Amino acid sequence: MADSPKVLVVDDELTIGKSCEKILARKGYAVRTALSGKQAMVLLEQEPFDLVFTDLKMVEMGGMELLDALRTRHPDIVAVVITGYATIASVVETMKVGAFDYLPKPFTAEELLAVADKAWERRRQVLDMRALAEGTPAAEFHGLVGRGHRMQEVYRMIRQVAPTPSTVLVVGESGTGKELVSRAVHTLSPRRDKPFFAVDCGTLSAELLQSELFGHVKGAFTGAVANKRGIMEAADHGTVFLDEICNVDLEVQGKLLRFIQEREFIPVGDTQMRKVDTRLVFATNRDLAKMVAEGTFREDLYYRLHVFPIVLPPLRERREDIPLLAYHFLRKLAARTGRKPPVLSESALLTLENYDWPGNVRQLEHVLEGVLITLEGDTIEPRDLPPTIYTQGQPGAFAVPRTNEEFLEMKRKLREQAVDELERIFVHEALERSGWNVSHAAREVGMQRQNFQALMRKHGLKGHKAE
Repeated sequence: MADSPKVLVVDDELTIGKSCEKILARKGYAVRTALSGKQAMVLLEQEPFDLVFTDLKMVEMGGMELLDALRTRHPDIVAVVITGYATIASVVETMKVGAFDYLPKPFTAEELLAVADKAWERRRQVLDMRALAEGTPAAEFHGLVGRGHRMQEVYRMIRQVAPTPSTVLVVGESGTGKELVSRAVHTLSPRRDKPFFAVDCGTLSAELLQSELFGHVKGAFTGAVANKRGIMEAADHGTVFLDEICNVDLEVQGKLLRFIQEREFIPVGDTQMRKVDTRLVFATNRDLAKMVAEGTFREDLYYRLHVFPIVLPPLRERREDIPLLAYHFLRKLAARTGRKPPVLSESALLTLENYDWPGNVRQLEHVLEGVLITLEGDTIEPRDLPPTIYTQGQPGAFAVPRTNEEFLEMKRKLREQAVDELERIFVHEALERSGWNVSHAAREVGMQRQNFQALMRKHGLKGHKAE
């Protein structure tokens, strides 16, 4: 491999450490071994490592302690747990303290290498994210952020269609970045120095939309006190982006069809035909073919729009891009307030990656904006995320148990998670109501101050005002 990743293998069984060293070295990894977590911490302070493979059960400083130390002192290192006790409960617990993956004993050389390669890919992703957080552009394409194959295909299609005069249809759920695609098409086209207009068709009535697009003459309707030039004319030789075309009524659809075919239009209330050279990019978050079948969208217009469709994947189908997007937004949002962008812990990253993001990229940005408002430290942990995301994004949260033992263990773990989240919200809300005065909050909820403070410490909450 072109790079030479440095790996630290921590296991109190010398034969396992040496076997891992031989297997990984053959693949090009530079490997050191340690017989305990304590020995590993000494090595970690002396030299840099990319990956750490650690056993869980060790006599002198176990794997969980080592993971906890890595999370606080070396958060960029990617950790993998080697364990002979790979129950759902133990895996979830290690993920919570920052483990990226786990390798159950006994394992083959192929299994070790597969996990190592995956962990090294994650490490490179972490380094990219660090560069992004520090202001170095990474994996950005005209405002769109993503390195996965789905987004690479989107970039390829944008490059193909941008130089042409063809009409473009961008298909994607709300919040996926359809306007960014349209702006990229415009920026990469020969029209880049001409006007670009974006119109949200879902917010305008049919009459107002016609007036906005095609203009009107004085007296065309109540309130038309002067002639008005429409967007299509103002954007001559430029680009107009029509978002949510699925919300346009049939009458306006007919006028748009004629405009696409002839590039000509008549302003509202006028009789004079006008001709322009304006490129159109359309977007929809609904299935237009289904709307055609239902009779709510013109079939002839559908075929004119469907010349070159670009499909934007939802965020849940390109989870590999979530870390890059997260750091992109953190850098942008932190710059507004002049603060240093915080770091996402490995467990927080895994939580973000496991959540389904129904609001897509826009929702991710808004969530991180909210987190930055309340974040006190320099590291974002899962508990700093909104309760819904924290709960649903937990690693293993929806894994189906295969045995009764695993089923009972998962029930216990889920009960603990639910109680933990309830405790956190309960304490946080009490502090909010009391202006973050600990004594007042404890008194209000009917708890002894030391018991209330114990819950605060458990969930990383602090009183902000002197008592």
